[in-house]
Amino acid sequence: MSKRILILLVVMALVLSLAACSKKDTKQTEPEPPVTQPDENADPEQTEPEPLVTEPDESTEPEQPEPSDTEAPLTPDPEPGVAAPDNWPLDVPTPVNGEIMGCGWAPDKSFCTTDIAYKQADIDAYGKRLESFGFVKQEEHKYGTDWPDATVYSNGRWDVIVAEENDVFDYSYVNFYPLFDVVTEGYDGQPEGWPDGGDF
Repeated sequence: MSKRILILLVVMALVLSLAACSKKDTKQTEPEPPVTQPDENADPEQTEPEPLVTEPDESTEPEQPEPSDTEAPLTPDPEPGVAAPDNWPLDVPTPVNGEIMGCGWAPDKSFCTTDIAYKQADIDAYGKRLESFGFVKQEEHKYGTDWPDATVYSNGRWDVIVAEENDVFDYSYVNFYPLFDVVTEGYDGQPEGWPDGGDF
């Protein structure tokens, strides 16, 4: 009886080992691409290998579009502006027409202001001039409650507030708000003796 049990155990061990080996073989074997035989009647010059199709690499960035030819670079107005008074930020062009009546800083150095004697046509031309120097007309801005009669232009460094023609006086204001810390960083056109000088 013990011989039968022993033979039965050996047979079961062989069956299990064969089954385990066959599972390993099926996992390791991958289907091979079919090998095509060249057509004997085909012209050897016309037989070309099929092009390989590769997946696009997702890590590469898409190409940036080239700037269109219709977008012309900004050309600053070549017309010389009125001479800038002391304290005027030289990053901001002056208007072509009008009389600039001084320029001074608020005591807290939050903005610089000036009055310019000029008419509405000159004010509109000054807005166009600012745009030619890279200032962008702002449709929405934070200055509406303080300066409701003004148009705002910005170049990312200065906000320029240009008032409409004044009905009472023959001059209108223009304010310059620095978008940086003007006291510590300074600016081109800064008054001598800053921060003690240049107040209005």
